[in-house]
Amino acid sequence: MPDSMDVPGIRREIPALQSFIYLNSGWQGPSPRPVLEAIKETLDWESTGPTAPHINEGRMDLIRRARLALAELIHASPEEISLQQNTTEGINIVFNGLSLTPEDEIVTCSLEHSSVLVPAYYARQRRGVGLKIVQLSAADSTQDVLAKFEEAISARTRLLALSHISYNSGQLLPLAELAKLAHDCGAHLLVDAAQSVGQTPVDVRALDCDFYAFPGHKWLLGPAGTGGLYVRRDLIERLEPPKVAFRASRHYDVYGHFEPKVDTIAKFELTTVSAPLSAGLIAAVKFSRGIGLEAIAERIRSLATYAIRRLSENPKVRILSPVNGSGSGLISFAITAVEPQKVTASLWEWGRIVSRTVADVQGTRLSLHAFNTEEEIDQVRAYVQRLAEGSPLETATTAQLEEKAITEL
Repeated sequence: MPDSMDVPGIRREIPALQSFIYLNSGWQGPSPRPVLEAIKETLDWESTGPTAPHINEGRMDLIRRARLALAELIHASPEEISLQQNTTEGINIVFNGLSLTPEDEIVTCSLEHSSVLVPAYYARQRRGVGLKIVQLSAADSTQDVLAKFEEAISARTRLLALSHISYNSGQLLPLAELAKLAHDCGAHLLVDAAQSVGQTPVDVRALDCDFYAFPGHKWLLGPAGTGGLYVRRDLIERLEPPKVAFRASRHYDVYGHFEPKVDTIAKFELTTVSAPLSAGLIAAVKFSRGIGLEAIAERIRSLATYAIRRLSENPKVRILSPVNGSGSGLISFAITAVEPQKVTASLWEWGRIVSRTVADVQGTRLSLHAFNTEEEIDQVRAYVQRLAEGSPLETATTAQLEEKAITEL
């Protein structure tokens, strides 16, 4: 583990860790006190007069600072960052803004979240766009992944839509190489970065991606309802905004005159933006950068290696995530003859361990952040041993609640 990281100090800043073993940052991370305080303080300040001149001036400044914070985080310019409520909004802007036709084709893969797959299916249904889904597995090497995509991409391919890190197994895809494959055939690369920003350093220039959608509420530990979409500067004008309001107009009047605004990232944003949530997002970025993005990534990798080793000691446990070095802090596993929903529910009921079930791979997923510890992993391992040796608790209510939460939240 990185010796310079003050893990106990970080943990003291995160209230949720005082009550639970929190291993679910891949769904939503537990916010530290500076984030919570920034939200509360801004909400109190704003409530004194929401549209008073000095409040409006401060709110505009917060929005600018939030845009700058996200831009610096991923090595983009503020003019390439659109503030969005979540990753899915950004993904939908790209799918619906590229003016895809039946002559075009989307290529994605079997590891994707519904936030990629469902918009891809809608593009096929609504516009007759071709769709290819490359079948990948956690055992695939980088060379295997590239070979499968090279075979799938054709002259028709207009969009390659992929996760940076797969949500179900934690597989890290070779984005820079995939970007080259896409660009060589004239296609664009859209990245679902829900599991990467905050978990690992990101440089969109080095990755050479065209669109990069990411949240503030997962590994960044920011508030829900925050996120961003990166659009490469030269592509902004060519990407149509699927939802429009004042910011997408250069001029209009009530006599039929209208001129769209096509060359600014603001055209992808509608109207009111939350100042308190923007303040929380700024604080979250500052918190992560204060720890150090490289240090966070290094610790996460170390914890993941430890978790895979400890869980693999039990012959009834099957690791569903990569063990070949192409993984991340997302570790999915299954126990022989035990339903994954019962594993997840039993971890909660026995040890107040927050994890999640991933139906795609029929496993339980642990999201290991830098604030987690080897001792917490050892506790998971002990409960897994107990589950492997006998029957789990009666966990129907907890399992049903998790299933509803996954679909409704």
